[in-house]
Amino acid sequence: MTKFFIKYIDDGNVIPEKESISSVFLIATEGSKILAIHNDRGWEIPGGHIEGEETPEEALVREVEEEAGASFSHERPFAFIESDDQDAYKDKVMLIYETKNFELGTFTPSEDAFGREVIEIEEFLKRYKGRIDFVHILSRFVTI
Repeated sequence: MTKFFIKYIDDGNVIPEKESISSVFLIATEGSKILAIHNDRGWEIPGGHIEGEETPEEALVREVEEEAGASFSHERPFAFIESDDQDAYKDKVMLIYETKNFELGTFTPSEDAFGREVIEIEEFLKRYKGRIDFVHILSRFVTI
């Protein structure tokens, strides 16, 4: 089974080179709540793959708008995730941004996201079924 390793920017880790970033995600919080999307994999934070010549920041804006119908500002790189799977993820990382400044716009269900909520972080963790350790990541935002 693939293992994922979280590296926090605040812990002195350097943001990887743009060429190694394959996908971007946004942790958008408001107090003890988080912006979450519901898709065929379950409940997740908005984000996805960088397309073509997009910068990570351009991809983040596009993915958050497409999946969550939301906009944001004052985002900052928060962490990146590496994998031990050198076949599927060789030399690639997922970059996670965080913000406390987001605004919900019109949400249009799609195949990428058929639901959106701003929910308590504890509730998000109950609903989340992915392989990334979001308990560890989100503990940096609120006491869980």
